[in-house]
Amino acid sequence: MTKKENHNLKLTFLERVALFDLDKYYTRGIRFLCHLFMWVFFTFLLQITLFFDSGLPLDNTIAFASRSLICNMAVFYLFFYVLVPHTVLKNRVIPAILSLPFCVILWLVLNHYCLVFIGKHFKVEGAYYKRGVEANLHENFWYVVSPKNIIVGLTPIFYALSPYFFTKILFDIIRFYSKWFKSERKTIELKIEKLDLEKNFLKAQLNPHFLFNTLNNLYGLALRADPQTPEMISQLAEMMRYSLYESNADKVPLEKELSYLKNYIMLERRRYKAGTEIIFNTDDVQLYGQTIAPLLTFTFVENGFKYGLKSKKEKFLKITISVKNDTFYFSMVNDKEEKRIANDFGGIGLSNTRKRLELIYPDNHDLKIEDLGNSFYVSMIINLQ
Repeated sequence: MTKKENHNLKLTFLERVALFDLDKYYTRGIRFLCHLFMWVFFTFLLQITLFFDSGLPLDNTIAFASRSLICNMAVFYLFFYVLVPHTVLKNRVIPAILSLPFCVILWLVLNHYCLVFIGKHFKVEGAYYKRGVEANLHENFWYVVSPKNIIVGLTPIFYALSPYFFTKILFDIIRFYSKWFKSERKTIELKIEKLDLEKNFLKAQLNPHFLFNTLNNLYGLALRADPQTPEMISQLAEMMRYSLYESNADKVPLEKELSYLKNYIMLERRRYKAGTEIIFNTDDVQLYGQTIAPLLTFTFVENGFKYGLKSKKEKFLKITISVKNDTFYFSMVNDKEEKRIANDFGGIGLSNTRKRLELIYPDNHDLKIEDLGNSFYVSMIINLQ
């Protein structure tokens, strides 16, 4: 299974809907067919209701359903395709407010003349519908647009338009969410790509400096024909293999990440006297089977050697790593020079790590860096699931 396929399995239903390229497939022809289906479907439901529930004959159901179709279509297209683009979308508040009563009046006027037409050309059956038609035959235009009639007509108009307005608004919400989601996703991908470039740049800066120190140590050991020389070369080769190739993945096995740290610490430890306190503790029981973003902890470990182990009184570097209930715990404490402040700890590497944590583990991590006076303390907790 590819990385892309594995990622797609983790998408939620809303994310799958949002990632569907609606604009690509929603062509003018498809749009016309969707609109046609909406009008036919809801009109058919209304006609079925009138025929079976109200007991009207077929010609009456067709007439009343057509009346509803004409009124609703006129208001629907006027509102969404004329009034909204020229008022709401252009931040014209007063015209937007006035457009609502205008739509109500339009619906009432069209409904009135449709019922007058039905009364003159159809024999209306059913006491309720017959009274409504006859009432409109005796009403004039000014009564139809009177405030009283408008207020009385608000509820039936709301029920008549609600299916169409709901469908349109729901569809627009999905389109808006899709565009927003894709935009956010693209932004995050660009940020991650930028951070990956920064990470590779940091590795390019780090590796020559680290190699220089390690090769100097190897040179000294080789001159003395020290039996530890092959082991150091093996450790260095394993580190470089991981740094150059394996760490390019989004997630790496946690045991490999810790093996990289262990080799780094062992190689760095050789530069210090035997009395220097350098401790690296790991809880190996729950480490296997877990994955983590590569080189997140390495920034802090490297800074520990870079800024720590320089105190005139007590030199120490203590690192503890464990995993409990799919939660990764990292803590490190090291001595510091008296004049050094917390802001000096980390630089661009720390800034890069913070950004990576926010993007890769949003709301699933906690990072604390404290200046304890004579030492720096780092605590990082990550929910690996």
